[in-house]
Amino acid sequence: MRLSHLMRAAAVTAVLSACASAGGGVFPEAGDPGAAIPNAERLITDAQAAGAEQYAAEALASARSNLTAARAEQAGHHADRAALKARMAVADAEFAKAATERAKAEKMRADAQAALSALPGGGR
Repeated sequence: MRLSHLMRAAAVTAVLSACASAGGGVFPEAGDPGAAIPNAERLITDAQAAGAEQYAAEALASARSNLTAARAEQAGHHADRAALKARMAVADAEFAKAATERAKAEKMRADAQAALSALPGGGR
């Protein structure tokens, strides 16, 4: 029984050692904030240009807030936190743009359906 516990402990130690040597710790690296922040800025600009102010204001506001937080973390020399906040800003901006495109598509469909219904015979 005691040998079994020793074998388990040895196996756990081996796995943890392998993990530590493969990437430097328990938590993965968050990336480079120097690249992530400009990417977030670009995607927020794209979302704004698509009309996210009108169709996805909450998601766009979240993207901006996360970008501001990323810049603050970078200024405080917290690279991992800055990169994570920038990645969150990217996700929010991409969501805002997608939500905007969906809302526009739904409006176009509704307009087309209304035009079709206005035809004599209901568009049949």
